[in-house]
Amino acid sequence: MWHKNVGPPLGADAQLPKRPRYAGKNPMPPQNPRDKRAEEAKKFLKTHPASMPGQSQGLNRDIDKRGYENVVPEAGAVLPHNALSQQILVYHESEPAESGNDWMYKLKEESMQFLADQKGVELHKLQRDSVYKKGIESLIDKIFSLLQRYTYEFNQIAAGTDLHVSGSIAGEVTEVMRYNKLREAEETQTFFRARLTTRHFSLNLRGSGDSVDFFLVPANKAMALSKTEVDYRPLSSIQVRITESGMMWRMENGVPAVESLEELCMWLFSNLINETKHAATRFERNE
Repeated sequence: MWHKNVGPPLGADAQLPKRPRYAGKNPMPPQNPRDKRAEEAKKFLKTHPASMPGQSQGLNRDIDKRGYENVVPEAGAVLPHNALSQQILVYHESEPAESGNDWMYKLKEESMQFLADQKGVELHKLQRDSVYKKGIESLIDKIFSLLQRYTYEFNQIAAGTDLHVSGSIAGEVTEVMRYNKLREAEETQTFFRARLTTRHFSLNLRGSGDSVDFFLVPANKAMALSKTEVDYRPLSSIQVRITESGMMWRMENGVPAVESLEELCMWLFSNLINETKHAATRFERNE
């Protein structure tokens, strides 16, 4: 080991001290500093008040010093009893654990795979739901645009009458499907909505999941949305399927038997106008 030079520098004329000659046996080698510090630590523990019986408020605080022989404080440091105990605790806790924990390794590996698979399923479902949501919105937008075109043409002769048609598209609407006893929402559902309305009837377009339903309900009940629609059978329904090739649709139960969205919109618009005519006739008779 190299030691720092703390004396005056040696010049060219400096005389080195002569080495004394020893007679007889060689002297004892100097004591190892580490051994010296260990002896000091033992001496400190033996003379510390906490190691004497009856100390510290009359409690017997004898310490088994056999386990402390490997703990060597820094040179010149005086550790209190609590600090020394903490150091010993850390020393023992830092020792490598015994082997035999293969079961924990396997358990963690299996659990990680389970979580990955579960997350993959959830991610796939979220992706599928997102794709179908966009598809339903696009389909309703297309149908509503066609109905709006027919509305504009029809209102040229129906403006100011019971047959006048108005339309609105609400987009996403979240509805409370069930309340608890405290009138708190227990179940909600989100639909994509649009509608055409005359004085007597409302044609409701409601899309969710993989289908679009069309309801023809009395105009004075249309604002209740699903609460009213649950009492009526859909006028017609479209089933949607989305694949890598694109989005496909078909009429549920084949009603109506149409081959294009234009034909479907003509059929829906005609039903709205015809039911409004019947309602207007009944209203006039009851006056």
